[in-house]
Amino acid sequence: MAERDDGIASGRDIAGAVGSLLFIGVGAAALWHAGEFSMLGAVFPRAIGGLLVVLGLVYLVLVVLGRTQPVAPLQGSLARRAGVALVMLAWAWALVPLGFLAASAIAFVLLMLVANHDRWSPSRAAGYLAAGAVVLGGLYTLFKLVLLVPLP
Repeated sequence: MAERDDGIASGRDIAGAVGSLLFIGVGAAALWHAGEFSMLGAVFPRAIGGLLVVLGLVYLVLVVLGRTQPVAPLQGSLARRAGVALVMLAWAWALVPLGFLAASAIAFVLLMLVANHDRWSPSRAAGYLAAGAVVLGGLYTLFKLVLLVPLP
């Protein structure tokens, strides 16, 4: 594999292809499970699941045609990325026992603590908490009352 002037190896993006396969699997699972929802409740999972499958397939075709190339390694904190992934995984597992609102509120606070790069101040924390309450309340209202998604 040759190396370009910017230090990035040329060739096909195999990691991207593997990621595309994972997204296709997640999209297919979303489409499968959307069959259990109401007609309105299934709109969002079907749209996102369909996009994951279609765009994953498009990227795989681009890889096969040699129209992709690996990207430079990520800069930044691996610990923060791992922390965000762990919090999101814990949130998914906590949805059923804690319920949507409680699990999401806890995950929001933990994600703020893990991912925030700025210095904390009382006004910044209050602003983040207020924004989180508005977003969570809005999402709950949209999914539960408008789209009739069966939330845990």
